[in-house]
Amino acid sequence: MVFGLVLAALFTLTLATVAALAQSPAVRPATPLGVARTGVVQAVAGGAHVTAGQALVTLDCTPVEKEIDIRAANLAAAEAVYERVVNGPRPEEIAIGEAGVGVATARAEKARAALERADALEVGVSITRAQLLVADSRVAEVVLVDTRKKLALLKGGLRAEDIAEARARRDSATASLDECKAELDQCTVRAPAAGTVKLSASVGELFSIYAPAPLVRFTLDAE
Repeated sequence: MVFGLVLAALFTLTLATVAALAQSPAVRPATPLGVARTGVVQAVAGGAHVTAGQALVTLDCTPVEKEIDIRAANLAAAEAVYERVVNGPRPEEIAIGEAGVGVATARAEKARAALERADALEVGVSITRAQLLVADSRVAEVVLVDTRKKLALLKGGLRAEDIAEARARRDSATASLDECKAELDQCTVRAPAAGTVKLSASVGELFSIYAPAPLVRFTLDAE
C-alpha cells in the first residue's frame, strides 16, 4: 500500500510539472549580431528591451562619412549640368553670344579696312608692317567665324546625345552616393525586431572582420 501511495504521488507531481512547463513560455535562443566592417566602437545604446530598427552599436566610420559628402557634392554638380543641358541656354547667354559676334565683326572689319588702306598706299609700308596687317586680318576673320558658330550652337540647343550623357552622369552619381550610404549603414548594428539584448561591446573597443565576434546577443520577444 505504501508503494502504491508513492507511485500515486509521483504521478501527480509529474502531471503538475508537465502542466507548468506547458504554461511557461518557450525559451528562445539568443542570436549573435555583428557588422561586416572593421572599426572602433563609437557608441553603445539600447537597454534590456529594444524595438525593431533601434541602433545598438555604432562603429566609427568617419572616412565613409567624408566620402558621402564628396559624392553628394558630385551629385549636385551632375544634377546642375543635367538641368542646364535640358533647359538650354538662358536668354542672357544668347545675348552675350550675339554681343560677342558684334565685337568680332567690328574687329574683322577694322582689320580688313587697315589692310585695304595699306594695299592702296603701296609705297611707305614696310614688309613687316604689311605682314602684321595680313595676320591681324586673318586672326580677326577666324575669331568672327568661331563666335558665330558658338552663337549658332546656343540658339540651336544641345543634341539628344548630350542630354543622354548628362542624364547618365547624374544617374551614376546617384548610384555612387547610394552605395556609400549603404556602406555607412553597415557601421551600425540595429535590432532586427522587438526583443531583448545583451551588449557584448564597449566604447573604444576594436572590432575586426578578421577576428569576428558578436557585438550583441539578441533574443526575439515571445509571441
